[in-house]
Amino acid sequence: MGDDTRAASAAGAQTEVESGPAGNAMGGPREAPVAVVGAGLTGASWAGLYAAAGLEVRLHDVDAGRLDVAAERAAAAARFLAGNGLADPAVAERGVDRLTTTTELPVAVAGVRHVQECVREDLALKREVVAAIDAAAPVDALVCTSSSGLSISEIQTAAAHPERCLAAHPYNPPHVVPLVELAPGALTAPEALDRAAAFYTAVGKVPVKLTRDLPGYLANRMSAALWREACDLVLRGVATASDVDKAVSYGPGLRWAAFGPHLLYDLGGGEEGIVGHIEHLAAVKEGMLRDLATWTTFPPETGAMLDAGLAEEKGARTYDELVAERDALLVAYLRALREIRGH
Repeated sequence: MGDDTRAASAAGAQTEVESGPAGNAMGGPREAPVAVVGAGLTGASWAGLYAAAGLEVRLHDVDAGRLDVAAERAAAAARFLAGNGLADPAVAERGVDRLTTTTELPVAVAGVRHVQECVREDLALKREVVAAIDAAAPVDALVCTSSSGLSISEIQTAAAHPERCLAAHPYNPPHVVPLVELAPGALTAPEALDRAAAFYTAVGKVPVKLTRDLPGYLANRMSAALWREACDLVLRGVATASDVDKAVSYGPGLRWAAFGPHLLYDLGGGEEGIVGHIEHLAAVKEGMLRDLATWTTFPPETGAMLDAGLAEEKGARTYDELVAERDALLVAYLRALREIRGH
């Protein structure tokens, strides 16, 4: 890892994408450096993923102290992937060596072809940062926001070249969870979405494309619907927070990790498939739907009730221990997925 001078001198350098964190051989086209703007947890995780793929990564933030912490997190993320068989160790180490930090945005985006914006969820700030990126980055560079809820259509109008701006929403932590949701703004060029999908696939992600800007994209909307019902079951005293969590992780959660809900219900219909499933179970499911929670404002007691239940569920495990347990389970699944499906 180097300083601003090293980053500036490397502005025109290109590196070969050799092996993605999912373990897939990529080779192919040469890639210019990538910039990650915003050195919080999400930015550090993205930087680690890109480093693990062997890319030259420029990590930017206005806070030099935050950059130091983020660079260490990014290096740890890249080495975590390599140590768990999800990235080539030599390629990942080369990416870590090429990881640079800078507080100067023009230095970060000089000569790049891809920018991952990761500043905090504030529309005015994101518009300001995207406008600055757009002004300094090469005109053919993609500008991708990691925003989880703000409208890309509202963000991109701050840029002089809005057609190359899109949403690329990861699932936490981005270096481990493969999903990235790509959403166009009203002014995004279709070609930009295609280029982004190819780029993310090359670094081991699994991109899904939306046809339009939508609050929460796909996964967060479905997660929000499930979580509202999970909260409501606890608030109504139907079950404890721990038992609700167990019901998901030891039941549908296991199946959802294998296939999505449409394909699973198709299998549930046997030889008749999804049509048979709906015909046989429509009345039962409609009865459930009529009884589901419909509130759109969290009841005031939600946080306190869940916190009390989670204290029992977490026990003596610390935050860091829980994160490590989560990541170990995710890695075990990803390795099994690669063994079964080959990717």
